[in-house]
Amino acid sequence: MAIGATIRRVLPAHLERRAADAYRRIFVDLDKVAAHLATSLPASARLLDIGGGDGDLLNRLLALRDDIDVDMVDIAPRVGVLLDSRYESRIRRFPSTPLMQHAATHGRVYEAALLSDVMHHVPSAHRPDLLRAMATCLLPDGAAFIKDVEPGHPRARLGWWCDRYVSGDRDVALISMADLRSLVEQTLDMAGFEEIGLLDIDRPNYLVRISLTRLA
Repeated sequence: MAIGATIRRVLPAHLERRAADAYRRIFVDLDKVAAHLATSLPASARLLDIGGGDGDLLNRLLALRDDIDVDMVDIAPRVGVLLDSRYESRIRRFPSTPLMQHAATHGRVYEAALLSDVMHHVPSAHRPDLLRAMATCLLPDGAAFIKDVEPGHPRARLGWWCDRYVSGDRDVALISMADLRSLVEQTLDMAGFEEIGLLDIDRPNYLVRISLTRLA
């Protein structure tokens, strides 16, 4: 088991939250990510959170938007372990569930989808299939939000090293915003691709909104 996962499993719940928050703040400001998502998500949206992990970002987002509900889909058996109990009624968990499996039963039901720090953990050969499955889940006028890390920055290099040697993902590979745009254009019939402001205030983190209205 990876070092990071081992440490988190032996910590009490309240210490796990503090440790995860302190570690993550080295690489990204989740309050800023949540704020940008909150101003960009459609009204009364059901959000598909793909690979949402411990759910700490959702705590911040749901505090800002009381009109949205979330389905968390993750291949991991533990999903949303840091979620605040206040938001339980607004969240459904789908642990140990590949997105392709979820898409087969949840096609065209979501106004928005989120991939936050997921793409760089997905092997390059599997990224097109992930995007297609995500698009299958979205309504015809739905939007996808992808948060990831621009390579080349010192924080990006440190994050890559920690993902590889602390989290234990030996296949981690950052994807630039330009390469992500090219991948989306090759994979989906997209109508728009826009970085919505995170890169300017929390570099090297970027957050793009992908409009998929041509799926209709």
